[in-house]
Amino acid sequence: MDLVAHLEQTLYRYVSAPPAEELRIAGWRFAVSDMTVVKAGIRNNSLGDVYASPGVSKSCAGDLLIIWPGERCSHAVINTAVVRELESKLPGWKQGSFRDPEGSALLAPQPLPLVGVEHQGVKRMVQQDPRDLFELLARFRQELPQRGVENIQAGVQAGWGLRHVRTSKGLSVSYAQTSFSAYAQADGLYGRGFAKRRSPTQAEAGALIENTAAVTKMLKRDGSLRDGRMSIIFAPELVEAFCAKYLLTNFSGNNVVHKQAAYTVEDFVRGGQVLDPRLSLAINPLREMELSSYLCTREGLPARKEFLVKGGKLITPYLTVKDSIKAGLPPTPLPQGQGIWLEVDGARTLTALIEGTESGILVYSVLGLHTQDPVSGSYSLAAPQCLRIEKGKIAGRVKTVIAGNFLEHLADPGTEYGLEPGESFPVLKFEAKVAQG
Repeated sequence: MDLVAHLEQTLYRYVSAPPAEELRIAGWRFAVSDMTVVKAGIRNNSLGDVYASPGVSKSCAGDLLIIWPGERCSHAVINTAVVRELESKLPGWKQGSFRDPEGSALLAPQPLPLVGVEHQGVKRMVQQDPRDLFELLARFRQELPQRGVENIQAGVQAGWGLRHVRTSKGLSVSYAQTSFSAYAQADGLYGRGFAKRRSPTQAEAGALIENTAAVTKMLKRDGSLRDGRMSIIFAPELVEAFCAKYLLTNFSGNNVVHKQAAYTVEDFVRGGQVLDPRLSLAINPLREMELSSYLCTREGLPARKEFLVKGGKLITPYLTVKDSIKAGLPPTPLPQGQGIWLEVDGARTLTALIEGTESGILVYSVLGLHTQDPVSGSYSLAAPQCLRIEKGKIAGRVKTVIAGNFLEHLADPGTEYGLEPGESFPVLKFEAKVAQG
């Protein structure tokens, strides 16, 4: 049974000719992804360990909005079982529906952009020959020990499937998409990852291996640290994590309209200056082969680049159709995964930032970021994986406690930025107080 066709036909039937009038549907919308994933891993240097055995999994999942007469709505998470039992679930959904005038709005079909979200090499790994997955793991297993790594944890995963978006207003979109991710962790100290809709090039895989081994080697040397104010540099992966915590939360339209964000609707209307003029923040689902790229949102809004902040000034939160009606602003593309990009004018390199640091630390990871208050921007966190910087040179690993305010760092004209080749997020350098961990 074609589950998507079955779902669509059943919903249309309940619009035009339901088995009972009280079950008549006024409108509907759904988005479903049907994916097949192949994966394999290394645990404690062993390929195919019981905790990292090769495998194939299939899934079909998505979300469904049903609009009943009187602007009443039902939301449901759907999968294969739910779709097969759809008609038996409709009475319960109708009983549990709620009136939601803004939530019952549907978009009319619009032209969609062209953006690359399917990679033929990844598709072949999933459907025909997964050897490239194992070859990448073999590189990890062979080349990391050559660079002094003793214990390897690693994983690779390739996915292919179809994305379907349908509405009762006539939108009917289906497109193929792929995903590929790989990570390598060395000696329990440091790890790097790769995640896109395509597989890494030989050079990208080599850079991942080289970076993992080089940083791990530096983390094996002990350094010393005294409490005090100094330069702190956030590595790109940490900047990405902080952006997900603080920016995704505070630019969410739902949080903004309900006054649960750092900014209000009025702040966006005024175009307030909240970040450094060198910074812009954007959702860009048009980047070729990025995991955050897509053709349209689950509501059917075509993908496009949307600035949330430009030149440090507020432009718009990211808004679903419902939130856009409440905010009185146009709907926007939505972030998928990380899905936001911090763009910087006038960035240097990480090497230049380190060489220009008299006394400081380079921070790769923190503990407990999920416990921090995203609205205030404040944080106080243990940082177990740091490198001491003295007179522009790396001087060994230290453990620290760092405290500051991420939103203030991004607004501070004294913050410096660096861009590394192949990195999606910049490096941040700022001044703050550091305590020994």
